[in-house]
Amino acid sequence: MADVERAEHTFGGGWTEIKLNAVSDYLNFYTRALQSSPSPTNPFETWYIDAFAGTGDRTIESKSVGLFSPEPGVMERVRLEGSARRAIAIDPPFRHFVFIEKDPQRFAALERVKSDFPNRDIRCVPGDANDELRKVFSNGLWTQPGRSGLQRAVVFLDPYGMSVRWDTLRYLANTQRADVWYLFPLHAALRQLSHDHAALDAGKRASLNEVFGTPDWEQHFYKYTPKPSDLFDFAATSTPNRSADPDKVEKFAAERLRTIFSFVSEPIPILTRHKLRQFSLFLLSGNPNERAVSLIKRGVAAQIKKFGGRTLPSSR
Repeated sequence: MADVERAEHTFGGGWTEIKLNAVSDYLNFYTRALQSSPSPTNPFETWYIDAFAGTGDRTIESKSVGLFSPEPGVMERVRLEGSARRAIAIDPPFRHFVFIEKDPQRFAALERVKSDFPNRDIRCVPGDANDELRKVFSNGLWTQPGRSGLQRAVVFLDPYGMSVRWDTLRYLANTQRADVWYLFPLHAALRQLSHDHAALDAGKRASLNEVFGTPDWEQHFYKYTPKPSDLFDFAATSTPNRSADPDKVEKFAAERLRTIFSFVSEPIPILTRHKLRQFSLFLLSGNPNERAVSLIKRGVAAQIKKFGGRTLPSSR
């Protein structure tokens, strides 16, 4: 029990609340929209899959205030509901829940979420999200004979750094039945794009290839400008200069996502308290049905309006 108690998931601030609120609001819309579809007697089976579930809670440090606080101004540790517990509270409820977590201590704490709701179909899965997501969609209840066509899911990808593989995104798109909230690691990707082209080592290149799903990022973000070698020799030599900023990286990420998903929303900017644009929150879907996409657009529009979605800038 002591190890479980130590596995507090301490992160975020107001920006984390924006992320969780946007996803939670959409989940409320989603289950209401699907509760009687395709028919009241034979509705979709709804799934919520949290691929980086953590402990199910999150802990923040908050300064005590108010007349009745024992010591006003003292920093206190406060436990709040994480994405997993918020999803369980959605009404109408999801029918199935899958919570994936790789870290052993966090996973031990996550299992308490399942024990707190013994009457709900909750599966806690230890392991790497990229591997375990494939298992969810290729085995078990998702492929149940006679019901497989009625399975619908919302997948939340809230990764640690740049840990979502491109082939995982492609796999989710190919299910055609999963809406995917993807917290794209904008700041992390920008940091990998070194100002000094020579500093792009094998590790950085591999990470950028994975997050964008292509090596074409190099020609997109680095321009080769000819310059004379000396005063008397004007033979052209290529000097790569970086041309990357948050807007450009965000736009390129959206363009890449549109190559595999039929729908990619405007991004919701997730800012830190220092106004640094840390992440871009996208809603993605591979559903080819125009009516379904229209419904998804209606559901996400409210979140974009409420939380400040951004229309992506044009190419420069």
